[in-house]
Amino acid sequence: MIESKIMSYITQDFQSKSDLIVGGNAWQNVVLDMKSKFTESGALRQTVSQVFNKDGVQRLGNMWEYKDEKAFVACQLLFREAELKFKETEIPQKLFSNRGVILHDIYF
Repeated sequence: MIESKIMSYITQDFQSKSDLIVGGNAWQNVVLDMKSKFTESGALRQTVSQVFNKDGVQRLGNMWEYKDEKAFVACQLLFREAELKFKETEIPQKLFSNRGVILHDIYF
């Protein structure tokens, strides 16, 4: 089992359900195209969820896990590159980032 030390949770808000679908797929294509770079930099996992408990909001949640702080910093440079590629889609979105050190990790 791989243990993550650092995590980030990034939400993407879209203007419509169709923007969420197209934008979510476009973002995943960018990430998959850069997968080897993220792996080499120390990213361990990305989990994408659709947030459904906010009425009238079209939101995706992206949880990223990193092996350590060095990996987190290295991946931030890759995110800037990925964001530039995503902007080419011209799909409007609002990003909100949260980052933290993992204190407890319980597997059931």
